[in-house]
Amino acid sequence: MRQRFDPLVEPEDERHWRSQLIHEGLLFPRVYEEYERYSEIARRPGALRDLQGERLSASLRHAIEAVPAYRRAGITADDRGDPWRLLSTFPLVSKLELAEGMVDHCDDDIDPTTCRVLETSGTSGVPLRMVRHDDALVHEWATALVRNQRQGKAFDRTVLMPCLARMDRWFEYTSPGAGFARVAQFGLAGREASDRAGSAERAGSAERAAFAERAAFAERARSLRPDVLAGTPRNLLDFMELLRSHGGPLLSVRSVVTCGELLVPAVREALTEFFGLPMIDMYAMKEAGTIAVQCEAGSYHIESERLWLEVVDDDGVPLSEGHTGEIVITDLTNRAMPLIRYRTGDFGSLASAACGCGLPHKVMDLVEGRNPGELRRPDGTVLPVLWVARAARRHPVRRYQIVQEADFSVAVLVAPAPSFTAADAAELTRNLEDVLGAGVRCRVRTVADGDFHSAGRRKDVDFVSFLPGTSTAPG
Repeated sequence: MRQRFDPLVEPEDERHWRSQLIHEGLLFPRVYEEYERYSEIARRPGALRDLQGERLSASLRHAIEAVPAYRRAGITADDRGDPWRLLSTFPLVSKLELAEGMVDHCDDDIDPTTCRVLETSGTSGVPLRMVRHDDALVHEWATALVRNQRQGKAFDRTVLMPCLARMDRWFEYTSPGAGFARVAQFGLAGREASDRAGSAERAGSAERAAFAERAAFAERARSLRPDVLAGTPRNLLDFMELLRSHGGPLLSVRSVVTCGELLVPAVREALTEFFGLPMIDMYAMKEAGTIAVQCEAGSYHIESERLWLEVVDDDGVPLSEGHTGEIVITDLTNRAMPLIRYRTGDFGSLASAACGCGLPHKVMDLVEGRNPGELRRPDGTVLPVLWVARAARRHPVRRYQIVQEADFSVAVLVAPAPSFTAADAAELTRNLEDVLGAGVRCRVRTVADGDFHSAGRRKDVDFVSFLPGTSTAPG
């Protein structure tokens, strides 16, 4: 298995990636077996619905028998054999409930050797560790291989994931879970030198060095000749500006995939115009993996082999097709920590008609997804709010929220866990000062659950801004 890590990669990063890639390699025979099975199912009308029913019934019965949270709830299996009716007797569960009751939502006989623990990005302000069984990963990767084949993407494609905010380096690896695709990732964290024409000549030595590094990243990206670009809309916008300032677009790329944030129309148009390709947007979250992916017709098709989606109103009552509400997910393959009727905090609707592209998967419309936003400094520079969120997640908090006031100051509101101390608050404040810089006043405040700001229908958001002209102010 080929890996080529940049010398600047920290040892712990390298250990993490080596462990992940070895794990993917060991699972790949099973991935390929399921890939062949899913390819065959796609050719049989009605097979997808039958598969959903079988998996939903097995998942719910397993939860009743082996998961403390559902065993205590007194849910009983329906002898009439209707898994969807049985599903309706399960309670909705929020991210906060899942985070605080993680152990009770895990299988009694969980085997750590067959699971991976993932930490969510925190875009709702609630840190969550999710346990996913190998089976869930196998099925997710297998359905992705089928989807990529349908889109004409070879297993050994080259994928570039540019401008990751957490990184300031480049590294490459081969991903068995993605069909042994060659993947390259790089970031520009801390490299904020202007790319305007002539700026390198006028800048000081530090800015000239940063300018040269950015140019080197652009050239390295071109020399990779990627088949696919993938990343958040924000990261791809940063990459677009990098290329625009250093020689123009990549001519070899055949597909541009966005994920991780809400893709708004203006950003879609800008990326489409620059790269000369339509965007393929994915709706995904670490708790369940990929949830829905756009087809060529633009419809978001649900990964129905692995997931069941509902849409509910503010009171948790299921809505019929065509009505907008909160998206609720049930994972059909994760036995280690069953995700049943999980409230995502995102809003959308289920289509009543099939897509004209011919795929049997049900279609959803994502009305309002996660849009992490960015913090602004008084000098006009910006930085991803996830940098501050990452600092908050290092401390024992039940929930947090980042607030930028109209005077550019930043407050982090935290609902502390029992082990949160004054030392945690002081350390978090220092971390914020390091991230935000001397020009931004910051503070940490402990609050009760009811004291967080809400934004429209979304009650759990990690970032609100009161700066004029921002779209993240509370509704």
